[in-house]
Amino acid sequence: MKKTITEVETAIENRITELEEEYELDIYDRNDIREEEYQKAGWRHDPFPEELEEEDEEEDWHYHSMEERLNEVGMSMRDFF
Repeated sequence: MKKTITEVETAIENRITELEEEYELDIYDRNDIREEEYQKAGWRHDPFPEELEEEDEEEDWHYHSMEERLNEVGMSMRDFF
């Protein structure tokens, strides 16, 4: 018999809490635990996996002008001319 989402989420929270006492879990570990618990409960997959946070600052870097990039590291355009 398939368990409810509430039952599965409770099991996930308990397991993560228990493991975090000994290990530092990252998002991949937590998603693996979630997937495992949902499958054990009769579900095909985890319908609500944790999403990776986007790192805006690093992704934006290539959109900045050369002057903005140089200012970021404490240089100016005058250093080159």
